[in-house]
Amino acid sequence: MQDEEYMQQLSLGIDSAFDILVFRYHKPLFGYVYRLLHDEKLAEDIVQETFLKIYQQGKKGFVPDQFKPWMYKIATNACKDYWRKPMSRLEYITDKDMEGTGQIHHIIDHQIERQWMVESLNQLSVDYRTVLYLRFYQDLKYSEIALALDISINTVKTRIARGLKQLKTILRADERKGAKGNG
Repeated sequence: MQDEEYMQQLSLGIDSAFDILVFRYHKPLFGYVYRLLHDEKLAEDIVQETFLKIYQQGKKGFVPDQFKPWMYKIATNACKDYWRKPMSRLEYITDKDMEGTGQIHHIIDHQIERQWMVESLNQLSVDYRTVLYLRFYQDLKYSEIALALDISINTVKTRIARGLKQLKTILRADERKGAKGNG
């Protein structure tokens, strides 16, 4: 069944349809939000908030034309709300610091190249970083990205092109630094 059909079932009171959507999208949505916020606890909170809004809208009878872009739009807006609230950042940093004491750090399961790419992407502006994550990590089409971010397809294309150009510059600069450091 399509995601929109599950939303239709949810609007009819069939809560198990929502469980299927959560199962289907929790991991990719968490990955997207985590890449934007760089904080596991906060990313999980945003994902839960996103699914709560999806559930509430479904219970009210709302069925989006395209579920996936709509879901990413909710999550992106929740991230933007977080960025607008400076106090919440301090709360999460404090929580994270408190959690981290006495714990063994996670072993990074990504290759060095992947970490290098993510670090390079993080140097981009939020606008460029967001479209690149949605396109290349979440595999959304341009039209879906436009819906998710509430921008035109031409703006999506422009941001992807400019983001990739800036990313190329960043990667080349990093390569030069690495060559100088090893030589």
